[in-house]
This record gives sequence, C-alpha cells and structure tokens, in this order.
Amino acid sequence: MFGFPRRVLVSSLSIVAALWMSGCTCGSGPYEGDYFDGDRPGPADYKYAESKKADPKIVGCADGQREGFAEIEANPRIAGCVGNWKSTKSLRDAPTGKPCGDDGEICAAPADVCAPGWHVCAGDGKGSDVSDHTSVKECDNAGPGRFNAAISHSPTDEINPCPILKKDQILPCVMSGLGSEPVCCGNDCGAGKCKDAVWKGKSKISRGTSEGCGAITADRNAGILCCYDGAGNPADAVKAEVKAPDAKVDAKVDAKVDAKVDAKVDAKADAKADAKVDAKVDAKVDAKVDAKTDTKKAG
Repeated sequence: MFGFPRRVLVSSLSIVAALWMSGCTCGSGPYEGDYFDGDRPGPADYKYAESKKADPKIVGCADGQREGFAEIEANPRIAGCVGNWKSTKSLRDAPTGKPCGDDGEICAAPADVCAPGWHVCAGDGKGSDVSDHTSVKECDNAGPGRFNAAISHSPTDEINPCPILKKDQILPCVMSGLGSEPVCCGNDCGAGKCKDAVWKGKSKISRGTSEGCGAITADRNAGILCCYDGAGNPADAVKAEVKAPDAKVDAKVDAKVDAKVDAKVDAKADAKADAKVDAKVDAKVDAKVDAKTDTKKAG
C-alpha cells in the first residue's frame, strides 16, 4: 500500500535485523552511525581535570595546560589537549607552528594544540606510538572527555569479522565508514566492535554520532592526544636546555678572566724583566763611570 515491492521491504528488514544481531557498534563515518549519542556530553559539557600551568614543552599542550592526563609527573610523556577549529579537520593535518588551545587561539590544524617537541599520537599509523607512551589503564582513566589519536581503529570497513592486525600494522586515518573512528583515551571513550588497534581486545574509540579520524570537528571531538617526540622525561630535556646556555656563559666568563689574568701576569713579568735590565744597565754604567773617574784621579 506504500508503493514498496514486498521483496524490497523484506530484504531491507533482513539487512536491519542482521546489523542488529551482529551488535555492530563501530559507527558509520561523519553522519549518524549505528548508535546515537544525543544524550552523550560534548566538549562544552565536560568538566575537564586540568593540570597545573607550566612550560608547554613539559606539559605537552601548546597553551601550557592539560585537560587530560592531568597528573604530569605520573604521565610525563602523553597529554590530553583541547583545541578549537573551524569545519572538519584530519587528525593528520600537518601542524602550522601557530600555538593554540582552549586557553589560546583558534587552531589552524588539530596538531597545533601539541607543544613544540610533541606530536599527535599515532600520526605514523602505528598503535604502538600510543602504547609506548601510556598504559591501557592510564588511557582509560585519562580524565573526563575523550582525547583522540591520529589513527582509525580498523584498516578496513569489513568488520564482520574484525580484521586480524599484525604486529606494527600501519592503520589509516579515514574520513568515514565502519572502523573509521579514532582510538581515544578518556572516561568518555567506548568500546567498538573491533578492539585491537592499540591493545588487543582493550582499545577504545571515540564513539557517538561518528566522526572518522580524517574528518573530526571541534564541536564533537575537541580533545587531542599529544605524545612526546623524544626518549625519557621531557622535564629533564628542558633542564638540560637551561643548563646549556649557562655553560656557555660560564665558558665565556672563564675565558675573559683567563685573558685578564694572563695580561696581568705578562705585565708583571715584563715589568720585572724591564727592572732587571735597567738595573744591569745602571750597574754597568755606574761601574764604567766609576772606573773612568778613578783613572782620571790616578793620572
């Protein structure tokens, strides 16, 4: 009666039933996915657990304050940073070098929320970039909100069954489709159907009305995971940077002092030498004069 052939209607209902039975929770790209998040909070609703303000190179966020992984000493090599940008952006867009954040300027790229010496985690497509910087327990408890890495959680939209991920699998950062959602840390991240992108069976994603890794908005996914570029603790590297100029200054001062001392020593040595020469000359002159005087007297 509605103008739909019975066969088409039955086929459509079969597809819907199959999806429901499969329990697919991994989303469908930057449009309404296989779940609805209308009741889930957005960035404006989160009460972030902010860190103390400090040197951005230590904090990891360009504005000098974290919104995720707030305990800097406990999590020195990974930070959750919140920014704001216009339209959709890819988590792998190159940074412009212009610092931004929720306490700073509008971002030209999501990567600009990361401080110098830091990068958006997993920008190379390797989940190990996240696991090398934090543990699954710390990731799950990173604080209110969700902080995204630059990695879609599946290499393909064929997720029934989930693909087997090899060691050091390079994962994409795609705009939409099943499996496109980025891996994330934070209390508001959820488990999709496929959970092996970082930690086997335990990786969580930015669930909700889906936005793929390559097309996220600040309205729904303002949180970014930033990872430290180097080895060790960034605070130690900053201390070393401070000490290096001091060493240069000390060397310069030492050089000047040495030069002055050398000049003074040389001046004293020259004065002594001149005095000795003068004394010898005077003695010879006096002797010669005395000798001539004695000769004249004798004559």
